[in-house]
Amino acid sequence: MDVLEKLINDTECNKLDCQKETYKAGDFVRTAGEEFDEIMILKTGELKIESVGRSGRILEIDRIKAPEFIFPCVTFSDNPVLDTDLIAVTDVEIITIKREEFFNYMWQDKESAVSFLAYLGKQFSRLINRLSQVILSDLKEKMISYIVDLSEKQNSLTIKLPHTREEIARRFGAARPSISRVLSELSDDGLIEINRNIIKINDLEALKRISSIS
Repeated sequence: MDVLEKLINDTECNKLDCQKETYKAGDFVRTAGEEFDEIMILKTGELKIESVGRSGRILEIDRIKAPEFIFPCVTFSDNPVLDTDLIAVTDVEIITIKREEFFNYMWQDKESAVSFLAYLGKQFSRLINRLSQVILSDLKEKMISYIVDLSEKQNSLTIKLPHTREEIARRFGAARPSISRVLSELSDDGLIEINRNIIKINDLEALKRISSIS
């Protein structure tokens, strides 16, 4: 039995003086800027993680389904403060454990400590992969808006890029390879054709639909 399975068991949880919280679907469980200095475990239900970008656009970073630890890396950081909102997708039940109590528990049980460390590694890798997907999706929408805007300004479905890919990358706060990757994806989808700094738009309406969603 891994540490997560142990801690959602009422008998084991009572040893750590666990507290229980319940929320309805749509409730904010925690908000960005809040202190996050307790271990939190999603026992039942589903949470979504949202972040508000500089433009005010809300990005859904990830979803968490029970049973699952909720951001334990933040809890044990030097500055345990959330940068995102946690929102209940369904009715949820959450277990909270004081950080010191949890630390002592891990100290006394080597097997649980090893299980927890392995869990941290897996969760970190999953979040990094998910963030990469979110960032690339956001960049794709920005690039589409950029292309649509150029098409309107140049009044043509064949446009000339006035900026290099390096300049576009700086404009969007991204890496040059990411810009190339997005353009390749749009080309693979058949939406555009690329010849150096010339782009031929094959489906302007599809690009506009995608752009209007962002």
